[in-house]
Amino acid sequence: MEFRLKNTLSHSAECLRKAVPLMVKYNIAVTPANYALWYSYVSGNHPKLNQKLDSALRTFGTCPPALSRDLFEEFLSDKDLELFDSVAEDINAVVAEVEKNVGQTLNSANDFSEVLSSCNQELSDFTKEDASERDILELVNKLSEESKSMQHTTERFQQQLRAAYQEISKLRSELNESKRAASKDGLTGLNNRKSFDEDLDLLCNSHHSVLKLYLTIVDIDNFKQFNDDFGHQKGDLVLKVVAERLKKHADELNAAYRYGGEEFCILSQFKDKRSAVNYLEKIRVDIERLALKDNKTGKSLRSISASFGVAEFDGESCEMLLERADKALYKAKESGRNCIIVA
Repeated sequence: MEFRLKNTLSHSAECLRKAVPLMVKYNIAVTPANYALWYSYVSGNHPKLNQKLDSALRTFGTCPPALSRDLFEEFLSDKDLELFDSVAEDINAVVAEVEKNVGQTLNSANDFSEVLSSCNQELSDFTKEDASERDILELVNKLSEESKSMQHTTERFQQQLRAAYQEISKLRSELNESKRAASKDGLTGLNNRKSFDEDLDLLCNSHHSVLKLYLTIVDIDNFKQFNDDFGHQKGDLVLKVVAERLKKHADELNAAYRYGGEEFCILSQFKDKRSAVNYLEKIRVDIERLALKDNKTGKSLRSISASFGVAEFDGESCEMLLERADKALYKAKESGRNCIIVA
C-alpha cells in the first residue's frame, strides 16, 4: 500500500522556485540547511513542520536561527540535505546545458536567417542587372553550404536534447530510488518509522474513506530472550522472518512498518472490526508457525509468537490513536501473549 507522495524533478524545481522568495521575505539566511527546511515547507511533506514554521512566523515575523536548527534536526536529516543538494545541482546542470544548447542553436538560426536575407537581396539585385552564370552558381553554392551547416546544427541540437531528456529521466529515477531507500528499514526492508509517522499523519488528517482505519502494534513475544540466549544475529533473524510474514499479507489497503526494536505497526482499512481481526489473525497464526532453528542440526531452538494491540480510528489525534493501540498491546501481553486485543 503506497501512501507516499511521488515527487518529480519538475515539482522539485517548482518547490525551489517558491522557497527562495519566502526566505527573502522572512529574512532567512540562505544556507543549505535552511534551503532544505523551506523546500520541505513549500512541498508540504511535513505538515507538523509547516505548523511550527507558521507559528514562528506569526510570533517572530521570521524563523530564528536556533529554531531553524531545531526544526531541521527534528524533521529532516543530513541525508535529506545531501539529497536536496544533489537534486538542486543536477537540475541546475541539466537546465544550464539545455539553455546553452538552445542559445547556440538560436545563434546558428539567426546566422542562417541573415545569410538567407543576404542571398535574397542578391537575387533581387540579379534581376535588376545582368548576372553571370558564375554569380548565380556561387550564390546557389553559398545557400547549399549554409543549409548543410544549419542541418548539422539542428541534428546536433536534437541529439543534445535527447541526451538531456535521458539525463533527466535518469535523475528522476535516482531521486525516486533515493526516496524509496530513505523510507525503508535497513534490516527488514519494511517501511521505516519515518514512513509510518508520515503515513499515519496523512491518514488521520485526510481519512474520508467508507472503510474504517485501524492501527495495529505488533510486538514479538519474549524477544529479549532470543538475543540473550542465542545472540543478536539470531535476534536479527527473528526480526527478518517476522517482517517477511507481514510483507506477505501487505497490499494496497494494508501497510506494514518497522516501528522500532521488536515492534512493528500495521495501518489497515476494512469495512468493519471483524474483517480487521480476521486479517490480523492470519498474520498471528503465520508467525506462530515460525521457529528459530539451529543452522547445523535443523533442530528447533524456540518457537516464535507475537502480540497484537489494535485501535480503530475515531477522529482523534495520531498520538491518541497510538496510545489506545499501545494500551491494547499491553492488555494482550497481560493476557498471556500471542493474542489480539482490540481497544
